[in-house]
Amino acid sequence: MRRVLELALLLVLTTMLVQCTEKTKRMNIVSMQAHKATHAHYDSIISMEKLKEMGIDKGTLLKHIALQENAWNGGDFRDDQSTPQYMPTETDFQLTIPLVEYYLTTHSYNQPSSKLFQERIKYVFGTRLKMDKTKGYEGIGSDGDFSFALPYYAIYKDRFITYNWLLRDLLSIEGDKIKLKSQVFQQIKALNDFIFYNDMKAFKLLENLQAQGDDDGLGTPYNGVDILDDLFSTYRYYQSPKLNQWYFLRHVDEPFDFVNRIFDKAPNNNIIAHTLLIETIENNTTGKKHDYYDDHFANYIYDLMRDENDMNSKHFTLQQKAQIFCYFANSEHKMREKYRQYITSNLWDPMPWTCLIMLRCKEVYQYARTHKYFGISSPKIMEEMKQEGFSEESDGPDPE
Repeated sequence: MRRVLELALLLVLTTMLVQCTEKTKRMNIVSMQAHKATHAHYDSIISMEKLKEMGIDKGTLLKHIALQENAWNGGDFRDDQSTPQYMPTETDFQLTIPLVEYYLTTHSYNQPSSKLFQERIKYVFGTRLKMDKTKGYEGIGSDGDFSFALPYYAIYKDRFITYNWLLRDLLSIEGDKIKLKSQVFQQIKALNDFIFYNDMKAFKLLENLQAQGDDDGLGTPYNGVDILDDLFSTYRYYQSPKLNQWYFLRHVDEPFDFVNRIFDKAPNNNIIAHTLLIETIENNTTGKKHDYYDDHFANYIYDLMRDENDMNSKHFTLQQKAQIFCYFANSEHKMREKYRQYITSNLWDPMPWTCLIMLRCKEVYQYARTHKYFGISSPKIMEEMKQEGFSEESDGPDPE
């Protein structure tokens, strides 16, 4: 009897184990199916069949890869001129779009809303999209015609920005397979994440990503540093303090390039003051480290007021110079209040630059005063700066 009970118990345990195993297996299958549903599979190796599914014709792709080998021919008189230079066409660009779309789709790209897509492009690039649905994309800042020299393109349907890449930067041919260069696509995704969401991880990625592969004689591949540099210097995107700081430090030995960007003219001739650039200079100024502020920023303003040393190359009018003077006075007042102890210890000049401009650029000062400092500065700040300068036995800073 005991033997029978032992066998019965063993049978029950075996049945339970089988049921648990089957249940676990079913749970694993469900889990895998759920994972597949939420995470599209990505493979950097693409078969020709997959390529066709993506809407890319193999023959056309191979043809244009071969044509692009001659894209840099004849660029220099020392180069071989026997083979005509190939100028990439719109077809070359169109071949890249499905590849970028594939990568972004399989890498959790957070597609912005149509409203955010258009707003951020206007905010960053300073241009409004035409949203011409007949093509499905447009060159940012273009007149509608395709140009391979134009870097950035906005893709309407999937709402992303891509760069006008040469195919050899995006992929390589390995037998009957296409191998994507993942690092380049990481760069494109980081560009989108930074532009649409001001993602600081994406910014860091762009800052550190270098071109993938060896130099093959077809020009220098466009890398993350180039992207950041272009966003600031070419597209004049000054609304990101992080990007401003990055550019400031990268070009700290070229101060005129930075300070000359602070003030500009709008198409209607109104003054444009990029105050975040002023803040960048202020953030890099301390009580003991203010040479950049004095020698480059303040000196630039002083020379601009006096039309000296070609600093007024933008031909600011008297009114505009008076407005610029007010912006500078605000900044200097803030800095001198913040580092007051260094003035009393003679690490800063006792006379403010603002006061020096009042004395030596009287026409500018009087114009600003007559117009009540345009609401940019205040009589209180100006009076404090004036009294501070006149109360000290100093000839003021020494403009070079």
